[in-house]
Amino acid sequence: MRRFTFVLSFACLIFSEALLAQNCKKIGVVASWPPLTVFDSAGATGLDVEIVQAIFDQAGLCYKFVRLPSSARTFEEMGKGVIDVSTMTSFTIERQKYGVFSKSYRDEKMRLISLSHPRPIQNLKTLLRKDLTIGLSIGSYYGEELNKLIQHQKYKEQFVSLASANSRISMLVKNRVDFIIDDLFSAHYYENELGHDNIKIWPYVVHDNPVHLLLSHKSFTQSDIKKINTAIIEIQPKIDSVIKEYLIKK
Repeated sequence: MRRFTFVLSFACLIFSEALLAQNCKKIGVVASWPPLTVFDSAGATGLDVEIVQAIFDQAGLCYKFVRLPSSARTFEEMGKGVIDVSTMTSFTIERQKYGVFSKSYRDEKMRLISLSHPRPIQNLKTLLRKDLTIGLSIGSYYGEELNKLIQHQKYKEQFVSLASANSRISMLVKNRVDFIIDDLFSAHYYENELGHDNIKIWPYVVHDNPVHLLLSHKSFTQSDIKKINTAIIEIQPKIDSVIKEYLIKK
């Protein structure tokens, strides 16, 4: 009888663990956007990965990371149910059809990066009128000014879509594009971690905005969303500490 009870208890434990694993939220991680997100043979790492781990741990929600080849695949995969969460997501009305935006957990600062010395400009069109080219992350949102220019018949060919951070910086240092636009964290990484100390960050503000988690309508209850938003508030000092560490990494 004891053996039967033990076997039954063990089977219940296995079933409970399997059920829990099925309910784990699938968090999409762009494979190559250091130091923000990286997904390699060792798993998921990076600034936003560390922050999201801390948020979900605080919220008490099960999670696992899913590799995404580029930002462009994020919302397609969310629509298909391959992922339940998009990290470091800028708010747009269009994206609301996929999920609910959490409270912001950090700010994003997008800047022009070049090999040439910065100079004052009134707008991005100033550069495009000189037939200069700009490398961008596929599928990322850089604000309304750039969004309109990308769709402009006259200028759209001057934008080069690149899937990874490594491809963007490589294209720049090989003079295959005149500029790239990236987060200041990535610019810091290019300069201090990869040794590209000849890059220049322009003061022109391409896009400053808060970033959020986008939580799939299909996978999150109102209770889950509340837990995540509460967790973001509760661990904000820890998030700020992680951000500071990435800014001083050499």
